Amino acid sequence: MRLLLIESTPGNAREIGSHLVTEGHEVVHCADEHGPCRGSTHHMECPAEQHLDLAIVAREPDAVRTLAEMGSVCATRHRVPLMELDPTQEGLPSVAVAQAIALRATLAGYATAIRHELAHLPALVEVRRTPDLIHATVQVPESLNTPQALSAVADRARKAVREYDPYVKVIDVSVVCYPDPA
Repeated sequence: MRLLLIESTPGNAREIGSHLVTEGHEVVHCADEHGPCRGSTHHMECPAEQHLDLAIVAREPDAVRTLAEMGSVCATRHRVPLMELDPTQEGLPSVAVAQAIALRATLAGYATAIRHELAHLPALVEVRRTPDLIHATVQVPESLNTPQALSAVADRARKAVREYDPYVKVIDVSVVCYPDPA
């Protein structure tokens, strides 16, 4: 996995980063020797400009948020699943499990945006995500099974995803019908 590791104070996640690299993950950082944001002078150097599977903020319990954590704001804007870890904790939780939990919450955000846009319809929404793609499947009643109605549902679902996440590269929407309730 490609992981963004964000340190609340410089150096507090060194052990976490080493552990993640040993597990075979690609670990990237926002901060460099010039400050907390590598993308401030050249935006293409920002790690969020490429796909990230998970952003991890290393912060001690009860510590205040710092400017060094600015990458968490960027990760949130790019809808990257985000988790916080205590760097003083013994042993690390499974990154795969944490990523799955954070991804589920992220996908729920996309689905909620679509449901809100289609609130006038009894629509069922399922969302999947790959590095450059959001795929939404929207189920609507059979009574809407006309090309114009299905196209309008797809257009509104795409609009909802684009408004929710302006950075997603590709939005794919499938609209399928379910039988009308008797």
